[in-house]
Amino acid sequence: MSDQKKCFECESSNVQPRAVKHVEHVGSVRVVDGTGFADVCLDCGAYSLTAEQLAGYERRAAALVLREVPSPTGAMVKYARKALGLRQKDLATLLGAAPETLSRWENDERPIPQAEKLALLGLIEGSLRSPEYIERALATASGPAKAVPTELEVIEEAS
Repeated sequence: MSDQKKCFECESSNVQPRAVKHVEHVGSVRVVDGTGFADVCLDCGAYSLTAEQLAGYERRAAALVLREVPSPTGAMVKYARKALGLRQKDLATLLGAAPETLSRWENDERPIPQAEKLALLGLIEGSLRSPEYIERALATASGPAKAVPTELEVIEEAS
């Protein structure tokens, strides 16, 4: 049995890792990402991505759109949520919003406020740095409420 990879389109064995430009559609915006590598058929040009690679492209596209678009549409917010692999209820918990409010953002009934847009961007960027980031954030947000400190104190260290 050979370990040689075959093209899923033309069955050629002429498949090698190459830089690719992957296109994602985030709402009405087309995002072209040329940062990745994939196994490319040198005969027909087809390439395949692993689920992990595709998730990375989706998260990078969502992050770029949230950074660059001043007022993201509901479709963009929904795309970002799905790129994180979250249900509306879970993202609402992480953003400190009601699930109904998140639904209104996604359905263009209400624009996402700037603070929540930035928090969503932070979640996506955190997930790009660490695969466990979202799971940890959900566990923290769903856990028991912690007391918020009511005062801060600055203590100067002696030199």
